[in-house]
Amino acid sequence: MIAGFAIVALWAFAEAILWFIVADVPISYLAVRYGWKTATVAALIAALAAVPGGIFLYCWAQHDGAGVAALLEALPAIDAAMIAEAERAYRAEGFAAMLAGSFGGMPYKLYALAAGNAGSPLLGFALASFAARVPRFLIIGIGTAIAGRIAARWLSLRGRLAVLGLSWALFYTWYFATMPG
Repeated sequence: MIAGFAIVALWAFAEAILWFIVADVPISYLAVRYGWKTATVAALIAALAAVPGGIFLYCWAQHDGAGVAALLEALPAIDAAMIAEAERAYRAEGFAAMLAGSFGGMPYKLYALAAGNAGSPLLGFALASFAARVPRFLIIGIGTAIAGRIAARWLSLRGRLAVLGLSWALFYTWYFATMPG
């Protein structure tokens, strides 16, 4: 399980910078495999690990915002309009925009860029980052654990993990087909 937590931490850190598959994937795997308590710990680890990744991108954006924006625009499912929308929303709503984006498909890394460009206080951004990331991670982790437990009546662990993998594959097929970039 320690290895699983390490993977979640590295994944969340990488996702905060350039990785484009959400940390919900390994969190949900741990949820199905080990249950809601493990999923809760994984969600907290992911939210904590995303913060230094966000801080890295924030600091980088303060020195080269245009370069960071160009790099992010090259990632799947991100385009210039999405970056501009995250900037606008962050400047208008701050933390509330980050929280809404966490549930609305707007990558966290775009808010790190926006915060760096806006010159937001670093400590405030770091605290808001954790607070904006943890609710979705907890909902995904605990929700998946509950669904996995219910599905255990009909499916083996291998079957539940196969359904989880298929679900993520279908989600990302839809996401990449419908998002810009």
